[in-house]
Amino acid sequence: MSSTTTPNSESPFFRIPLEIRNRVYKELLVTSLTKTPKPFLDNCRSTTRYDWNLHPAILATNHQIHDEARSVLGVYNEFVVVERAAKELEQKKSDMREEYKEVMQYRVKLWPGKRCRTSNVPNERMRIWLGKEDSPANGIENKSWIHVVLVEELRDLLIELSIYHGRYGPYRILGLVAKIKVPKPTAEESQKEEDARENKLLNPVMKLRFLSSVEVEGVTPGRSQTVSDELHRSMWDHHIVYATFNELLDAGNQACDMGHYTVANGYYRLASDYVSHFEKHKRYVFTDSIDPVAFEFKVNLQRSRNWIEAGDLFNARGAARAALHITDAIFPMRAPGVGPPLVGADGRVKKGAYRKWTCECIKDGAARYGQRIKAEEVGAAYYYVSIADYCTWGTSATEQAEEDRLVGIGCCAISDTAPKDCIRELLELDARITKRSMGQGHADYEESSDEWEDID
Repeated sequence: MSSTTTPNSESPFFRIPLEIRNRVYKELLVTSLTKTPKPFLDNCRSTTRYDWNLHPAILATNHQIHDEARSVLGVYNEFVVVERAAKELEQKKSDMREEYKEVMQYRVKLWPGKRCRTSNVPNERMRIWLGKEDSPANGIENKSWIHVVLVEELRDLLIELSIYHGRYGPYRILGLVAKIKVPKPTAEESQKEEDARENKLLNPVMKLRFLSSVEVEGVTPGRSQTVSDELHRSMWDHHIVYATFNELLDAGNQACDMGHYTVANGYYRLASDYVSHFEKHKRYVFTDSIDPVAFEFKVNLQRSRNWIEAGDLFNARGAARAALHITDAIFPMRAPGVGPPLVGADGRVKKGAYRKWTCECIKDGAARYGQRIKAEEVGAAYYYVSIADYCTWGTSATEQAEEDRLVGIGCCAISDTAPKDCIRELLELDARITKRSMGQGHADYEESSDEWEDID
């Protein structure tokens, strides 16, 4: 349909009411309707979790469609423009980080999408410029690279950027300048709406540290000063590290509940990588020496549940076993607060007595380490192993699988911190997965495109 060949007044499309035309534009240009989860490996190698699948070619149809569709594009998508104007922020193949080296290597591509020199984003919600003090904050003069992300993607990008460092050097962002502009919305908003909008935009920015100066335009002076103070800090503190880890874990759990299993694994990968960074470089942020392994336990536990839901029972069992290896190392089975298991009349320890003793030792270990790893979480790990074994081997599952199942229920039953629905949720998961998976192989993930954009 072209304005040079068919006048707008004669086009059947323009006889449709604008409300219906806007619905057509939304199906093509609104990410909440078009986005799809990235494949497994792409999620592990990227700072974004979804492919947008937008169809901007419709903007080139004619002037009227361009204006109408562009309005929809700007209203229903929350775009943020990030400009990087410092060589320190470039990423090459030699800068890739190695993760889970004993298993595989992930090349994490920091900057998402296609880079460009200029941008014409409709109704951008925020613009962040990162460069040096003597560099003009102008994308054309300074030849900065521009990346466009959604507000919901900004946090993950800035978390990765906050820990991006040279192989033997300091953080790449150290000493740089940030200039943040938050345009005022065209529509009037209440104070509560304004606070919610600014929190949504600026909370992800608060993940950054080590900047030499920060300017924030378009918000109240008090909020601007708060953001500037946080980004100017030269030290990490446990509050932001622990909160960020929990945010990523919660995001992964929400994705799993939505059935976006590759997205969930992307979040778990980032959570693990984030904690591993501080364990290696900034151990002072942890309030207890057990915290890094407790975080890794939680990541493996959630990975196991996600693999189970995805139908990959082999990886589910491996992740649950990895979690249990951690508790085996830090929860000694000869717990000081628990006596030896009861011995029967024949001088042997019966299975039920040994099972009860195992659960009590786990409960005691959880209490001694301040519930950093809870007894019901250990119980869930045992139960996930049992589910994986039963759904893989069926009636030929080992006797140990039944023991794992009963230990899992027992840990939940005696825990002082377990939610009242803990056991019911495990049983429902067991019934659902067994019904769906019995006699079926585990799901195969879509192959990754494994593409890497060279950055000069």
